Amino acid sequence: MFASGAWSRSCTPAAQEVHEAEGRHPEPTAGIIDAQSVKAAGSVPASSRNIDGGRKVNGRKRLIVVDCLGLLLAVMVTVVNVTGREAGGALLARLRKRYFRLMLVWADDGYTG
Repeated sequence: MFASGAWSRSCTPAAQEVHEAEGRHPEPTAGIIDAQSVKAAGSVPASSRNIDGGRKVNGRKRLIVVDCLGLLLAVMVTVVNVTGREAGGALLARLRKRYFRLMLVWADDGYTG
């Protein structure tokens, strides 16, 4: 379902309705990106997780982008030792193909460079 894009197609009309109800254009023009390191269960294959040295978490990292209303625009899950800059760049490139009006994304220091 996720790989096929079905989830994205099902959320988009609902998000557009929320934007219009708030008096906004249906497509977002700004967003916020952030990441979280998440501990993985022992049943998660070692090939899909790693150790985040700074946070001492053995698991995965999830990156999300939301619009200014807090509605989810994009999600990416990586091994935890991938930097926000590396994964964020790929996620934002994917996001830009979907949301043409997106002009500004706020991020913290982890995405500099």
